[in-house]
Amino acid sequence: MTPTRETFGNIPHGAVVLFYCLTVATMAVFAWGIWRRFKLWRQGAPIGVRELIAGNFRQICGKLKPGLRRLLTDGLGQKRVRGRGLPSWAHLALFAGFMMLFLGTTLLEIDHLSSGISEALKFHRGTYYVIYEFTLDVFGLLFLAGCILFFWRRTRRPASVGHRATDWYVIISFLAIGISGYLVEGLRMVWQQPTGLAAHCSPVGLWISHGFSGMTEASARSAHQVVWWIHAVLVFGFIASIPFTRLLHIIAGPMNLFFAKPELGRMTPVTMEEVEKTERVGVSAIEHFNQQQLLSLDACMECGRCEEACPAHATDKPLSPKKVVQDLKRLMTLSLSVAAPRKSAAQTPAQESTALSRDAATVQVRALLDETIRAETLWSCTACSACVGVCPVRIDPLTLITDLRRNRVGEGALSGTAATALRRMQSSSNPWGLPAADRPNWSEGLGAPTAKENPSFEVLYWIGCAGSYDRRAQRVARAVVKLLKHAGVNFAILGREEKCTGESARRLGDEFLFQELAQANIATLAKYNVRKILAHCPHCLNSLLKDYSQFGGSYEVIHHTQFISQLIQEGRLNIPSAAGPDSAGAVTYHDPCYLARVNGIHEAPRAVLATALGATNDFREMPRNREKTFCCGAGGGRMWMEEDPKQRVSTVRAKEALATGAKTVAVGCPFCLTMMTDGVAAQNDSARVMDVAEILVERLGI
Repeated sequence: MTPTRETFGNIPHGAVVLFYCLTVATMAVFAWGIWRRFKLWRQGAPIGVRELIAGNFRQICGKLKPGLRRLLTDGLGQKRVRGRGLPSWAHLALFAGFMMLFLGTTLLEIDHLSSGISEALKFHRGTYYVIYEFTLDVFGLLFLAGCILFFWRRTRRPASVGHRATDWYVIISFLAIGISGYLVEGLRMVWQQPTGLAAHCSPVGLWISHGFSGMTEASARSAHQVVWWIHAVLVFGFIASIPFTRLLHIIAGPMNLFFAKPELGRMTPVTMEEVEKTERVGVSAIEHFNQQQLLSLDACMECGRCEEACPAHATDKPLSPKKVVQDLKRLMTLSLSVAAPRKSAAQTPAQESTALSRDAATVQVRALLDETIRAETLWSCTACSACVGVCPVRIDPLTLITDLRRNRVGEGALSGTAATALRRMQSSSNPWGLPAADRPNWSEGLGAPTAKENPSFEVLYWIGCAGSYDRRAQRVARAVVKLLKHAGVNFAILGREEKCTGESARRLGDEFLFQELAQANIATLAKYNVRKILAHCPHCLNSLLKDYSQFGGSYEVIHHTQFISQLIQEGRLNIPSAAGPDSAGAVTYHDPCYLARVNGIHEAPRAVLATALGATNDFREMPRNREKTFCCGAGGGRMWMEEDPKQRVSTVRAKEALATGAKTVAVGCPFCLTMMTDGVAAQNDSARVMDVAEILVERLGI
C-alpha cells in the first residue's frame, strides 16, 4: 500500500469544525496582540517605509536587497547566534526544529485543503510522505533537545540573562508540545497499524508505539483523540501567547533585522530646521525615537550578550545595554495606556477633562524617561559598538544612548571635564584648548610639507588633535612621517589649518558643534581638492569616512597601518638584513574598536607587525581580538572624562594583554595608546605600549 495518512485521521467531523473555530479565535487573539505592539511602534518617527517600496521593480529590489540579505544570513542562517557554546547550540537546535515543524504543519494543511478540492491534488503520500515523516521525526528531536538545554540553562540562572515568570511557561509549553506530538504519532500508529516503510519512516513514533502495544484499537483511538486535543490546545496557547511573552521576538526580531541600520559607526544627522520645528534636540520622550528603534525594543530577547560585551558594565559602571533596552520597552508599553486622543472641535467637557488627564500622564511618561535612564548611565557608554556587534537581531542600544545624550547636552545637562572639552573645541578647535598656531609644532625638524607648500601631494596625512597636542601621540605622528619619507611618499599635512574632526563632540551629544567643525574642515579639504586621506586615529578615520559624507565630504580614508602594509607589499618599505635588532620581545596587539569592529580593519596591523618582528615573529593574540575586541575605555567622549581608578576599562584590557606574556603591547590608535599605557602602569608592569608605526621605525632604525 502507498505510505500515507489522513490529516484528521480518527478525529470526528464535529471536532474538526471546532478545531478550525478555535484556530480562528487563536489567530484573532494573536493579531490583536500584535496590533497592540504595532500601535506602539507606529508612534515613533517615520522611517520611510513607503519610500522603500516606491519606484520601478529594479529600484525596489535594490532597496529591499540589504534587508532580505540580513534576514537570510542573520535570521535563517543564525549567523550571529553561532559561536557561543551551549546557548548557541541550544538555540540552533530549537530554531531548526521549530522552523521545520512549522514548515511541516503548513505543508500538511496545504495538502488537506487541496485534497478537499480534488483528491488528485493530494501530495502527502508515497516518497514525499516517507521523506516528510522521517524529516519531522528527526527535527522534532532537535526541537526537544533545544528545549531541554534551555530548561537546564535557565535553572542555573546566568546573571546576564533576563528572567521572567512567563519564561517557564514558554519552555514547559514547548516541551509539552514536542512530547504530546510524539505521543499523538505513537498512538496513531497503534490503531492504524502501518507496515513496512510507512511505519519505519517515523522511527520515534514507532518506538513510542511499542509502549502502547497492549492497547486495543478502540482504546488507542480514544487515547489518540484525547492526546490530539491536548496537543492542539497547547499549540493554540503557544500561538495566542506570542505577543504577550518573550516569544514576541519571533515576530519583532526578523522585522528588526530587515529594517536595522546596516553599518556601524554612522549616526543620523540633525538639522536646525528639525530643531526649530520640534523645539528639541535628540530624544526627550519615548515617541521621539523612530519606528525602527521602538520595534527593536520588542525584538530584545534579554539574552544578555550585549551586557557581557559591554566594557562599562564589566567595570561596574551604571550601564547595562540590556537594561537600557528593557527600561525603554517598559516606558513604551506605559505610553500606550496614556496616549492622548486627538482633540476635536466637538469635544464635551468630560472629553476635554479626559484629554487633559491623558496629557498630564504623557508628561509623566516623559519625566519617567529621565528618571529611568539616568545621566550617569548615558555618560558611562564608550560608544564602542560591542553591544550592537553581538546582538543576534541587530538591536542598537548605542543609538538609543546617543539620541538621549543629544537631548541632555541640548538642555545643558553635561558638566565636568567633558563639558570643558566641548567648550575648548568650540573656542580653540581642539579639546586641549591650545592655540591653532601650536598644532604643527610636533613636526619640527622633520620637513613635513603642508598642503600649501606642496599642492601636488597624492595623500593628505590627517594628524588629529592627539597627534598634534599630546606629547606621547606626537611621537606616533613623527614615526608615520619618517616612514612616509623613507618610502618616498608624496604627502602633505594641513598644519594649523586642520581642526578637530568633532568626533568626540558628536558621540558626546553635541551635534551642532560637530557640524560646525565638520563644515570648516570640509571647506579646507575642498580648498586643496583632497581626495585621499591617511589617518592614524581610528576615530578621525571613522568621522572623515562616515560622518563627513553626510555633509558633502566624500573621501578615500585609509588607516596608517593599511597604508604602511601597502608600502611593504610594493617593496617601498623593506627591513634589510642589517636592520637593528628586534627589541620588542613578545608582542600582542590591541584592536581599537573603531578600527577593527566598526570599520573591519584588523589584518593590516598584524601584517605590519609580522614584518617588523621578522624571523622571531613572537606574536601573541589576546582572547578578545579583531571584531570581538574589548574597548580601551576612551571612546564616546570618555577620553575627556574623569574616572574612578577602580572602574577603568583600560585596567581590564591591560590585564588581558599582559596575561599573554607580551613585553610590548602594540596599538593603532592614540586614544588606545594613552589608555593602555595607563592600564599597564597600573599593573606595575615594565611592558612597553607602542604604536605599530613606532615598532616598525625602531626595527628599521630610522
